Amino acid sequence: MEQQYGGGKWTVVPTPGNSVGHEFQQQHFQQPHLQQSQLQQQQQPHPQHPSLASHFHLLPLVEKLTNGIEAGTRDQHFDALVEELSSQFARCQQLLNSISGTISSKSMTVEGQKRVLEETMQQLNQRRDLMNKYRSSVEEVMNSSNI
Repeated sequence: MEQQYGGGKWTVVPTPGNSVGHEFQQQHFQQPHLQQSQLQQQQQPHPQHPSLASHFHLLPLVEKLTNGIEAGTRDQHFDALVEELSSQFARCQQLLNSISGTISSKSMTVEGQKRVLEETMQQLNQRRDLMNKYRSSVEEVMNSSNI
C-alpha cells in the first residue's frame, strides 16, 4: 500500500498481527486532504506525518522498557521487550540497507546507461563511415566499369 506524506511516497510494510493498529494509523494519519480548520478543531496530539519508525512500532517498546527501567524491575517480560526491540532495530537496519542499495544501484544504472549510449553512438558513427566508404567504393567501381 502506498501513501503520500509531505511530497513523497512511502510503501507501508505491515507487520504480522498489527492490522488493528495499521487501520488506526490509516484513519488517523491520512488527513492531509482535510481543511485546515478541521485539523485545528481536532487538535490531535500525534503528528500528522508519521515517521518511518512508527511503522515498526518502536516507540511503545521503548516506552515499556523505560517504565521497566524506572521501576527497577527486570523479569522475563523485560527481556522479551529487549529482544523484540533488538529485532525491530535489525529490521529497520535491513530496510535502510535495502534503500541504500537500491539508490546506489539506480544511480550506477543511470551512469551505466549513459556509458552504453555513448558506446552505441560511437559504433553507429563508425558504421555510417564504413557505409559511406563502401558506397564510394561501389560508385567508383561502377564509374570505372562504365568508362
